[in-house]
Amino acid sequence: MARSKYAAILALFMCAGLVAACAADGSSSNSSTPAGSASNPNTENFNAIHTNPEELGVLIKVPFDTEDIVWKEYPTQKRILAVIRFSTANANRIAPDTGGTPEDAEVAVESWFPDELIAQSEMSGDRALRGTAFPATAFYQEPYTTGKAIRVAGTDYFVVDLAAK
Repeated sequence: MARSKYAAILALFMCAGLVAACAADGSSSNSSTPAGSASNPNTENFNAIHTNPEELGVLIKVPFDTEDIVWKEYPTQKRILAVIRFSTANANRIAPDTGGTPEDAEVAVESWFPDELIAQSEMSGDRALRGTAFPATAFYQEPYTTGKAIRVAGTDYFVVDLAAK
């Protein structure tokens, strides 16, 4: 009789351990997180493309209202790459206030850039956009306090590439 009590207790502990192990690895059928999705914000898909100017405004300064905006955050590199279109009047106000010397520049086009810029780069044949680069001081906000802005030639688009020091 003592032996059967011992076996029953041992079986209960093993079952409890098995249930705990299943719950710990996330394979429990009662989980509210769908299989394959990230439940931890630190493991979210960092390849996400954003279009919300308010979200970007929390990370960097956006000096004027935008006409179009698309951006991507690279947390492991502590970098933000944004493509922002301003009204012509506001676009003309940004570059002169940087305090830096403008210079010719080229930026590689990414697949998530606005269609207008992708088409412009395809016309040139080299998948790059040409423009004028200057320090992005108008966009700096801690911790993103280094980088450049390139005004794409013939447009009111800026490609802003900022990094944390």
